[in-house]
Amino acid sequence: MTTLPSPHDAIADSAKLIAILERHHKDAPELEALLNAHRATHLQMATSYHTSEEAIAAWRAALARRWTCEIAARRLYKQTLRQIVQHYGTAETPTVRLISRGGAEADSTPAELLDDMRRLHAVLSLEATTLPFAEQRLAEIVQACETLEHAINDVAECERRRRTAVLDLRIAREVYRRMRRETCQTLMNELGDQAPPDLADEFLVETTDQ
Repeated sequence: MTTLPSPHDAIADSAKLIAILERHHKDAPELEALLNAHRATHLQMATSYHTSEEAIAAWRAALARRWTCEIAARRLYKQTLRQIVQHYGTAETPTVRLISRGGAEADSTPAELLDDMRRLHAVLSLEATTLPFAEQRLAEIVQACETLEHAINDVAECERRRRTAVLDLRIAREVYRRMRRETCQTLMNELGDQAPPDLADEFLVETTDQ
């Protein structure tokens, strides 16, 4: 299995390797192309790292917002269902049966919760003339559904961006890993005994990828 350095290690090591190339490229002009390639790769890694960090932070914030919306929607669902049960005096009324999924809604996913809320709205609309609290609850449910749907979509989009950013960073690190190995070999061939002693691949150890 191919292992990669952590982003911090790769970026720091890249800077060190660029410094080595800058010290020696005038004595070995053939290193000029390698120096330019490493500068471009270093910039790509640094840019990808910052982009991935921002994407991860945005995804986590979106998850937190969705969780807040879920809590509010579940609370509203339970309160409204309780009001309906109290109004009819029993949970066995057809109205409640149309709304409830037999308690399964307690463990619903965000998307399932949104469906539960929409079903509650539909049934409540049909019973609006007989339920004195229907008008207020209907307005609250509409707002809760809109907010939850937006939060769900926001998480999905942030997740897509996070995956793309993390993949881009991994690709940049893989490009650097391969370039480093080839560059170290070239430096040792060109410089011989003058090659810096820190060109080994010790930093290429297994790490936990983001």
